[in-house]
This record gives sequence, C-alpha cells and structure tokens, in this order.
Amino acid sequence: MDALMLEGWTPILLIGIAIAIIIFFVSRKISRKALILISIVLSLVCVGIVIYSLVVVRGWEGIGLLFVTFSGFVGIWIGTISGFIFKGK
Repeated sequence: MDALMLEGWTPILLIGIAIAIIIFFVSRKISRKALILISIVLSLVCVGIVIYSLVVVRGWEGIGLLFVTFSGFVGIWIGTISGFIFKGK
C-alpha cells in the first residue's frame, strides 16, 4: 500500500533530487558569489511559478505545479548548502 502511495510522488521527488545534484556539481566549478546569485535567481523563478500556479492555473493542476516548484526550491537550496560544505575553500 505504501509503495502505491509513493508512486505518484516519485517524479516530484526526482525533480528535487536532480536539481540538488545539478546545483552541487555547478557549485564545484563556480565561485561562491556566482553560486549564491544563481540560487537566488532560481528561487525567485520558483516564487514566480508559485504565484502563477495560485493565481492563473488554480485547481488541482495548480497544486501539482506548486508541489513540483516546492521540490525544485528545496533542491536548489540543498544543492547550494551542500556545495558550500563540500567545496572546502
């Protein structure tokens, strides 16, 4: 039963994990200031998508878009923080 409940959430979780991994590898190649700038810009894009999903889309489709955006937002900042921690400079 639990596996069936997780099945619908798998794409949303994979989006967050993929974004965290991408940001982590990007953080290894760029400076800290550039990483923070990229993370803030992507976070603002996420906030814009949340506003769009609440105002324009509405309904269940808007809630689905909200969950995907929130997963991406969490992935952005997990990747950013882990990049800071493991970069070591």
